[in-house]
Amino acid sequence: MKPKNLQQRIIIFVLIPVFFILSGMGWVTFIYTRNAIIKQWSETAIAKLQKASHLIDMRLSKTKDLLLMLKNDTSQSFIVQEFIINQLKNTEGVVEVNYDVPKNFHRAANHGRMPLRQMKGMHETLGEEFHFTLPKYNTLLNSEIISLSTDFIDKNGKVAGRIEVVISFQDLIEQISKTNWWKSHNAFIIDNEGNILIRTQKMENNNNADRLVKFAQTDPLEKLTLAALSKNRYGTVFGSGRPPEEISGYYHLNEAPWSLVLISPGKQVLKPILNFIIFYFVSGFLSIISVILFIRITINGTTKAIKKVSKAAKNLADGLFGEQLPVIYKDEVGELTYNFNRMTKQLKERVELKEAMNLAKKVQQSLLPPANASYKNLEISGRSVYCDETGGDFFDIIEFPNHPKKICVAVGDVVGHGVSAALLMATTRALLRGRITHGGSLSQVINDVNRLLCIDTYESGSFVSLFLFMIDVEKKELRWIRAGHDPAIVYHPDKNSLIALSGDGLVLGLDENFWYDENVFVNIQEGTVVLIGTDGVWEDKDNSGEHFGKKRLENVLQQSNILSSKEIVNKIISDGKKFRSKAKQMDDITLLVLKFL
Repeated sequence: MKPKNLQQRIIIFVLIPVFFILSGMGWVTFIYTRNAIIKQWSETAIAKLQKASHLIDMRLSKTKDLLLMLKNDTSQSFIVQEFIINQLKNTEGVVEVNYDVPKNFHRAANHGRMPLRQMKGMHETLGEEFHFTLPKYNTLLNSEIISLSTDFIDKNGKVAGRIEVVISFQDLIEQISKTNWWKSHNAFIIDNEGNILIRTQKMENNNNADRLVKFAQTDPLEKLTLAALSKNRYGTVFGSGRPPEEISGYYHLNEAPWSLVLISPGKQVLKPILNFIIFYFVSGFLSIISVILFIRITINGTTKAIKKVSKAAKNLADGLFGEQLPVIYKDEVGELTYNFNRMTKQLKERVELKEAMNLAKKVQQSLLPPANASYKNLEISGRSVYCDETGGDFFDIIEFPNHPKKICVAVGDVVGHGVSAALLMATTRALLRGRITHGGSLSQVINDVNRLLCIDTYESGSFVSLFLFMIDVEKKELRWIRAGHDPAIVYHPDKNSLIALSGDGLVLGLDENFWYDENVFVNIQEGTVVLIGTDGVWEDKDNSGEHFGKKRLENVLQQSNILSSKEIVNKIISDGKKFRSKAKQMDDITLLVLKFL
């Protein structure tokens, strides 16, 4: 989709990229925060489970410590042993204490005369291990109970007796069952065999351990948690999905072969960040809509100003110059409007100047004689090619009504090119034509023209090179004056050679006291070709900077001598253009060819 106006461009190239950048930043923030929250939840869950495990361990450790006192110290008297047993019975959560001991132990205990260290001599002692039973329902207590027991081992390694402490399971977990996380989450206490001792969801009360529900029967996360429990004492496990659908934390008790497991929905764990993301995107979307509306309102004036400039530019391209645009703003749009007004004014002046230049070109072209002329036994062809609209080169053919057998031919080159050269060229032409009509020799004519021209060029320092011919057609006589111009080239048909018509002479307009002498060339043969040109012909350059050169010009003249004067001129101009190729013409080009028949 291409934007059609400035507002669409701002929306497409500014707001939409900003939206995607903010969305990307929001997504990265979500990922980072999600991982941080999950990590924090894991640490918090393990801490809660550890605290809960500690509460259970504290209850069990007191009971186990009392049993260890009976097991490890054999120097106790019966009274002390009885005291320890009574302490067991009075321990919080203990329902009853059952013991089945060897006969010798009962007899010593009943009479109070046999200390426990004498039982060692009887090779009887308490077992090294503690045994826990699964919770079972007690109808008298109307609650579940567990038992913690240890065995007496005789000298043969056989069980000789047992002490069993019955504990209320509900009383054991009472403190953790009152916590908020226990009530609000899916929590378990499981044993090492994977039996669920209790969970936050209601279970059917029964006293048959075989009917206890097994942990990790179908749930994939529970299976992963049970597998992790076999390797680590505590940790967290993540379920499937991104974010995970469920997260579990587990912690193994120190004093019992049980583990606490806490399972929480992923959405509940990530609820704060999910709410933040929703808020982020909703607020971001509303903010972008607000920005678009704000930009539309604030940029409306700017857009109108730019549209006015655009419309005025279109009219300007169509050649319509309207009134200047008002500069309302002082910002870039105001600067654009101001510069457009300046451009319009200058362009109008340039168009007017262009029109004036075109008019000047037409006037200058009208000053040139016909390109081709023929007089009895003489053909004359000339051509001027300017590098600008106007130039300083010129050629002229002046006829004498009172002397039809005489013709005056001139080729001039004003220093520089453009308007100033064209004006000086017109002045030189007018002076030359005006003076020739008054009669006199060529020397007198050129000397008078030079003096008059020096008056005009005194301050500017401009000058004109000129080659002037006076031709007597009947006598085939050629008189010339070279006023600083390059010599004319003459082709001799009988010798098939070229000579130069030179002669001393200074450019016109430089020294009013200089005296010009004329030269003469007689007995001109049939087929003789005379070529006069300006330096723009041989100084033309190609793309590499190489000049066309006089040598090429002479070769073209010598090879095309059989052609008419017009064809010779066109041939030289064409070859020069081919030589120049794509390079720009840097100077005016003027050629004049005389061919005697």
